Amino acid sequence: MRVGGLDLAAKESRCSGYAEIEVRGGGAALARARCLYSDEEIVSTASVLSVVAIDAPLTNEPVMRDVDRAMVRLGYRVLPPSFKWMRVLSLRGYRISKELESVGVKVIETHPRSALTSSGAVSVKALLQALNVCPRGVNLDDISKIKDLVDAIISATVAYCYVKGCVRVVRGRDGEVYLIENLFR
Repeated sequence: MRVGGLDLAAKESRCSGYAEIEVRGGGAALARARCLYSDEEIVSTASVLSVVAIDAPLTNEPVMRDVDRAMVRLGYRVLPPSFKWMRVLSLRGYRISKELESVGVKVIETHPRSALTSSGAVSVKALLQALNVCPRGVNLDDISKIKDLVDAIISATVAYCYVKGCVRVVRGRDGEVYLIENLFR
């Protein structure tokens, strides 16, 4: 089984970070992390996943949502989908999520910085270690300098926790944002 994370960019000309975790038996490995650009490239690459966690508001109505307010009440800093560039991001995320769902991929919304905070981990390396995800074929030292890829890896760990049962879900009447339960208690 493969799960993934997508740190979606508002425009196709910018890097959308993508990361994939392979889950086999009792183990898991970070298999790849790279930039994707076009909607077509994203959908064709992510269509092999069982679950993908996307860092974007997945709504076709880009307004401040009840779930965004719930995140803010919990102390997480999220930008509302009503901001100009967030509106573009929201609509792109919604389109891509519907395409992925149509080919059988479970799509969940996440917010990587909030997920890292909720997990109790201080870095992406610490998060992967806590989840026993081996970074096979991915140089974390190089990637740690590229925010889009770091956020994609965190998003992929949210998808992994969705499968493993270690997610924390923030719900509103208009959506859900998946985070990671505290792994260090």
